[in-house]
Amino acid sequence: MKHDPMLTALAEAGPRRAADKPIPPASLLAELERRCATLRIQSGGERIDMLFAQLDEFAILAADLIDSLAAPATLQPPMRRAFDAAHAGLESAFVQAEAILAPLSSLLLTGNGFDGAVAAAAELLATLAPIRADATRLHDRLARDLCALLYPGVRNGIEVRLIDAGFADPITAARRLQEWQRGMPGVLQRASEKRALTAVLPMLIDELERFEDPDAALAALDEIVCRLPADIVLFGPLRARPSLLKSLLCLLGQAPTLSRHLIAQPDLIRRLIDSSAYAPLPAPADLDAEFRLLVSGGDRAAGHLRVAQALSGYRFGLGLQMLEATDDALDIAIATCDLAEAGLRTMADDVLARMKENHGVVPGAELVILALGRFGGRSLTDVSDLDIIYLFTGDYRASSDGRKPLDANEYFSRVAQQITTAMSTVTTLGPLYEIDTRLRPWGAKGLLACSTDTYRRYHSDNAWTWEHMALTRARPVYGSEDARREVKSIINQRLRAPRDRDALLRDAVKMRGEIARHKPPRGPFDVKLLPGGLVDLEFAVHVRQLDQHVGIHPRLRTAIRSQVSAGLMDAAVIAAHETLSRMLIVLRLLSHHCHEPAPGQRPVIALACGFDDWDALVAGYAAARATVDHAWTSVIGEPAARGC
Repeated sequence: MKHDPMLTALAEAGPRRAADKPIPPASLLAELERRCATLRIQSGGERIDMLFAQLDEFAILAADLIDSLAAPATLQPPMRRAFDAAHAGLESAFVQAEAILAPLSSLLLTGNGFDGAVAAAAELLATLAPIRADATRLHDRLARDLCALLYPGVRNGIEVRLIDAGFADPITAARRLQEWQRGMPGVLQRASEKRALTAVLPMLIDELERFEDPDAALAALDEIVCRLPADIVLFGPLRARPSLLKSLLCLLGQAPTLSRHLIAQPDLIRRLIDSSAYAPLPAPADLDAEFRLLVSGGDRAAGHLRVAQALSGYRFGLGLQMLEATDDALDIAIATCDLAEAGLRTMADDVLARMKENHGVVPGAELVILALGRFGGRSLTDVSDLDIIYLFTGDYRASSDGRKPLDANEYFSRVAQQITTAMSTVTTLGPLYEIDTRLRPWGAKGLLACSTDTYRRYHSDNAWTWEHMALTRARPVYGSEDARREVKSIINQRLRAPRDRDALLRDAVKMRGEIARHKPPRGPFDVKLLPGGLVDLEFAVHVRQLDQHVGIHPRLRTAIRSQVSAGLMDAAVIAAHETLSRMLIVLRLLSHHCHEPAPGQRPVIALACGFDDWDALVAGYAAARATVDHAWTSVIGEPAARGC
């Protein structure tokens, strides 16, 4: 088939004449439909039925848009996007049709009956090129006309696409992307990275369009790109692995805490590119070896900072695994705890070694660090404090044997202070960990470190019921096996001691009431403090531990299973605890404000919590709270508690 003479003349007249007398879209559509009608009746046309279906869809949308040009008020950006999608689908159909016809049309004529099919395929193939060109010409012309009406005065194609994508400030966003195209960030000065950016850009904007605040996601990505070391190759891998782009943008759009990790430490993006961020946490011995190497050297503060940055890198990887639900949130909480313990071991070893240089050691004494709360229970969230008590074995009246001797209390209190400072090393993200030592004997009024004998006497004679409840989750995390056994013996002796059951119940109810008054829930998704939340569950378990001496174990999960086996709790409490725990761990990372998450976050949060969708999570949350409320009510419903 030949081109229309008028179109050929316009083409031959050169760009100036064609620009002066543009062909109306209606004429372009009429020509396209005429060529398509001819194509349909050609021999062999049934081979490319899928192309005709795409041509029909494209022509219908084009006709609707042409009608709408006469009434601009009816035009909406989604209409243009639908037309663009139809044209993209048509392009794919042309490629498929050519793939079907080209092999047949290239066969040699043999003089037998098969020659008709070969000739028909060749003729069809020759006809496709002008039809494809007509469709592209119609698309481009309509796209220009629509843009002029929808976005008067806007001539920047990127800006138009950003407006379509819902950007609140498309001018600023377009400027950012154009700076990338000009190679202003160091990482984009290589020609290969610029080419990769050009290929990735449409997909990047498509993905950003999915977010409720695409401006913020692009701004975060821009800050990362501008801070990346020049030797990193980013856009090449993004082009080769579209899933990598989705992961990066999901991180920026759904997890502000994780995006701050990347902004503060842009080099962490290497872990995303090479997939090492998804690897399991190394074994404790391997972490110890890595951190010992990092902390070594003369500059103590620099060594602590290197360890803190390594810890932040691993925490980033664990958060990414939770975001993408590649591992159970409960297991990630355990790994987060193991990581903190590894950091604590390294810092404690370093502090003790340096203390020895100046002050020697205290003969017969050694440091023991006791973890409590979520740290003791091996269920840390990304933002959990580390509840710690510093103890030491031996005689508190002894002195160290160095050139600057200190008595044992002063020696180990200095050690405790230096470890706390090291674990709180300030990074670009703020303190590495918040360390809470208020659970030590006599609280803030007591020594930062005390002897195990003092600790034993305190819990025997002076501790309150709430301190014994906190002791149920105590776990030694530093010290020799002998020292740990000594501390465990003190804890078990206190927890298994006979106690007044009525007084225990009254104290527990009173304490829970004080928490409710002084620390009320912050929103409907405060899974700790709401009635039927984790605090109620912890109180129910701890009362049974102290009263019945069943399930005495620092991990709440293990304690609950023991109490269920003993008939002290309903089996449904196991699943309720897991639901509430997963929600706490995930929400602390992705939506820490305790109110209903943004709609765009809900599917991600639901999946990370082990549910198929948000509605299922909400139903599971309500069921878990009802189960816990019943468990707590069954404890406080006893006569002594009702009399409070």
